Amino acid sequence: MRQLLDKKMWIGLLMIVPTLGLAQPQGGPPPAPVQVAVASNTQIAPIREIPGFTKARYITTIKAESSGRIVDLADIGSQHEVSAALGLIADNEYALRIEELQNAINNAQASVDFLRQESERLQTLYQRKLASSTDIDKNDSDLKIARGDLAQARARYQQLQDEITKLTVSAPFTGFVSAHHSQPGQWVNEGQDLLEYMSSGELEIVVNVPLQYKSQVQVGAQWQLRDQAGTLYQAEITGFVPAATSNSRQIRVQLATQDGGLFAGEAITVLMPEAAPQELLVIPRDALVLRRQGAHIFVINDAVARRVAVTTGLAQGDLIAVSGDLQAGDQVVTRGNERLRNQQTVQILNEK
Repeated sequence: MRQLLDKKMWIGLLMIVPTLGLAQPQGGPPPAPVQVAVASNTQIAPIREIPGFTKARYITTIKAESSGRIVDLADIGSQHEVSAALGLIADNEYALRIEELQNAINNAQASVDFLRQESERLQTLYQRKLASSTDIDKNDSDLKIARGDLAQARARYQQLQDEITKLTVSAPFTGFVSAHHSQPGQWVNEGQDLLEYMSSGELEIVVNVPLQYKSQVQVGAQWQLRDQAGTLYQAEITGFVPAATSNSRQIRVQLATQDGGLFAGEAITVLMPEAAPQELLVIPRDALVLRRQGAHIFVINDAVARRVAVTTGLAQGDLIAVSGDLQAGDQVVTRGNERLRNQQTVQILNEK
């Protein structure tokens, strides 16, 4: 009986095995979704990071050009065009002086008019021999003196008008108010500080470069900057001091950038090339897969991933130089490469 049961069990197993074989999936796993980039030959150089800062190109302290009481001052942070009013100083004495000089001009003008008419009358009398040449000479002298007095009165009036215009503080260039040194209602004397004013739209980047890299400091050279948020900017060297100006033997270098987004006084990092750039084969850093035994990447050929061992070199930004069995134009996997296997089929998601 036992032998009969064993025989039936073996027959049952033989019937189940083919059924299990038919239930196995056919055709292997589906293609792995990946994103790719293209390897390229690019000029790249070793980079040294140097701290620097930004500053407004022009920073000035606006001073009072006349004495008086401050009526108004522009708000801190307010933007102004060149020659725009930044503040107003009042002086009540100016009104009295204007009236005084206007009266002086009127009196001098009346004297000139009278003496000119008197000259015409004396000339007529002289022709009739009713006036002497001495009378005419004295009139001419008095007329010259009166005309001189008129010119002086007008000159004093113009000087007063110029002083009055100085009561209005004007912007020397396009910029913004960065600080107040006086307040409305305060009495100020000529030459006293009123406010601090900075130029806008013209930032200057300042960095101190070690003297050993002086060969890299050339006007017109293009360097990169990175702000504290990690944003990269392109900058150009506009000038430098051709001397080691500090105890640390460094060269002061000025750069300018056309990119917006930087504020005056902001700390930045300057990415200075340490040597002349070389043309190298580069790929995005994300394409690297780092393991204990070394680094490798995946190159895509006909939707199949081929594992390639690489040796890394210089890096610049998001790019890194590599050497190995690949060439410019090859597609390398940048996303989805951590779990990818050699010779695995892929589906490129970012291919256009």
